Amino acid sequence: MSRLSDVQFSRFTETEVAKLLTFCSRGLLEVMVPMSDDERRDLETHLKEHFGVSYAMQVKAARVLYQHGRISRLQKRFVVKRQRLIEDLFFWYFFGFMDLKTAAFRAPVFLVPSHVVHAEAVHQVHGNIVEFNFVASMDPSSKDRWRPYACDPAEVAGRVVKFLRAHEGHRRAAMSGIAGSIIAEPGTILVARAA
Repeated sequence: MSRLSDVQFSRFTETEVAKLLTFCSRGLLEVMVPMSDDERRDLETHLKEHFGVSYAMQVKAARVLYQHGRISRLQKRFVVKRQRLIEDLFFWYFFGFMDLKTAAFRAPVFLVPSHVVHAEAVHQVHGNIVEFNFVASMDPSSKDRWRPYACDPAEVAGRVVKFLRAHEGHRRAAMSGIAGSIIAEPGTILVARAA
């Protein structure tokens, strides 16, 4: 019997993250898979019926844990071309260990803003290629640099909802200043200038 391919594993883990976002938010999050991967987004999600703010995610999963003494560590290496390196407030990485015996992510998983990964993950630069090496302790009592981003898989949706609600509030406040100075006809769409 042939082993699970890397493509199958990647698709399976992305689908599992989409399931966590949808089920654990009780349908509050709408999850989409982009048609192309040009922007390195595996998933994109927004609050259902709230289209102003969306959250993009790159899923990085491992199927093996490494031992460091008695502690298990999640390690995920990946490379990115320098011109495809995206740092954005709304672009995050999901790192997790997929236990193939249970077909589920094992706690903790890590939800990390892109700029933090790019600044903190050990990496090397080889010309146009940037190599990242994310290494995080799976020990719940760990105090490593990734601990603030660690959570149970069932908590991922709640963190995303909280982030989106906070930023939707900021967007509404910014738009109210614009809308207050314009007489809006029915069907008018107001577009704010990017900050």
